Amino acid sequence: MSRQPSAPPPVEISFEQVAAAAENLEGRGAEPTLQRVCEHLGAGSPNRIQRHLTAWRAARPAPTPPAARLPEALIAALEEELARHAGDALSRGEQLAEEARSDAATLAELGEAMERRLAEMETRLASAESAAEQALSRRDELQAALEELRENLEVEQREARTHREGLVQTQQQVEMLREQLEEAVQARLAAERQARDTEAERIKAERSQAVAEAQRDSALAQVREKTEQLADLAKELQAERGRQRQEVAEMRNEQKQRLDALERARHEAQKQAQEAAQRASKAEIRAEALQATQAALKSRMDAMQVQQRQRSLRPQGERERD
Repeated sequence: MSRQPSAPPPVEISFEQVAAAAENLEGRGAEPTLQRVCEHLGAGSPNRIQRHLTAWRAARPAPTPPAARLPEALIAALEEELARHAGDALSRGEQLAEEARSDAATLAELGEAMERRLAEMETRLASAESAAEQALSRRDELQAALEELRENLEVEQREARTHREGLVQTQQQVEMLREQLEEAVQARLAAERQARDTEAERIKAERSQAVAEAQRDSALAQVREKTEQLADLAKELQAERGRQRQEVAEMRNEQKQRLDALERARHEAQKQAQEAAQRASKAEIRAEALQATQAALKSRMDAMQVQQRQRSLRPQGERERD
């Protein structure tokens, strides 16, 4: 919206300027009317000029009528009649002039007030036009800002959609991780149960190993005891049968073989005990192996005892021949 150029403020015209213009016009034989005075001055408020022109006319003396040339009686009668009419007319004219002057002054004041109101309205109009221009500029700025906000809103909406899609994917990943976590927890619980079972098996195996070792130590003690008994018996037989060297040699050879067998059996028992200790989860197999070893040792010891009894029960003659 473009601003219209405001009218320039009216030039202040003084009473002296209006009086000089009116006297100048009257001196040239022209009636000093408002239009002529305004044209003569070239500027000023017409209302103010009218007010000063009315004051100038009121300050001027009344014009003197020309001398009468009629007969004295007629002149006297006319003068009397004219004086009466003139008085009435003068009174009426003065009254009308006074009313006109009052109306002119009132109109001049109203005109000045209207001019002031017009100046104020023009000032307000200029302010309103300036405010309108600012409002239009502000509107353009707001429209630009609104367009930018729309673009930002579209960008944010796109980002929000992207974030929602990412959130859905994240929720799916979280659900997968939760399922994996549950599986891991179940696996950990199963591993803990298996570990407890393994620990129980280990404790059971350790106990079986301890029992096996105790049985092994008992068997070894019995072997050592039997060995010592055999050694004592061999010494007694050697003292009693000095002449039966061959038999003693055979007995020693046989005893050596038996001792080797016993030693091998002992080593085998030790090996089986060690294997049983290494295989803690198979305690029953180790126990069976130890029982088999013990049975073998017992069988060998029983065989040796039977042979020894048989030899001790042989007749003296047969023993001497041997």
